[in-house]
Amino acid sequence: MGGLAALLRLELRLQARSFLYPATVMSTALICGVAWLVPSRPLPPRLTAFFVFMDPAIIGLSFVGAMVLMEKTQGTLAALAVTPLRTTAYVGAKAVLLTLVTFASGVAVALAATRGAVDLPRLILALALSGTLSVLVGLACVARAASMNQLVVTLLWISTLLYLPLLNHFGAAPKALAPLLAAIPSHAMLVLLTAGADPQASSTPAQLAAGFYLLAWIGAGWGWTVGEFRRAVVSEGR
Repeated sequence: MGGLAALLRLELRLQARSFLYPATVMSTALICGVAWLVPSRPLPPRLTAFFVFMDPAIIGLSFVGAMVLMEKTQGTLAALAVTPLRTTAYVGAKAVLLTLVTFASGVAVALAATRGAVDLPRLILALALSGTLSVLVGLACVARAASMNQLVVTLLWISTLLYLPLLNHFGAAPKALAPLLAAIPSHAMLVLLTAGADPQASSTPAQLAAGFYLLAWIGAGWGWTVGEFRRAVVSEGR
């Protein structure tokens, strides 16, 4: 436990040094401000889910990638190659703390959009699953990125893919594409986030299916992320 506590304290310092927290506050405040500009109060559940979805997506992909890339340039991964610290512990500490950041910002956006009219248990579940998966995807992408340009290109197509289910979410997807878009995990995120704003927006079986689907993706994402960092540590340590 002492080693884990030390690792978490180190991760907190690394995140503070990379200005993650001020950047998160600014992005969250911006999204909350845009939500407040929408005349309807509270916002419709689907629109609320959209705003809440934007915040973990921005933090989990953009901010996480920039932060870890900076650590790579400072030789953090090369140092891991000569220490007894396990890659799983390194990735786990990042995933836990970064998910907490996305969780806090997501709650703030949801409360701003609905003026507190949320189903808190469902919102907590939705943010925990959505934030965890977003962070893992962001970590996996940056692990294999050798430069900022490569990271930007990777995040661009990943973000585009994750935003496509918004067509389903707002009822704008062609019928032929709707089932394919529903298979993208961000569709399940939007289902649960919408339920956090209005439990009646979808059936209980649909919400359960979305939850288990995200859990399966998180399991796969964990394996993918740890594998990418193990390869990166070996590469950086040469």
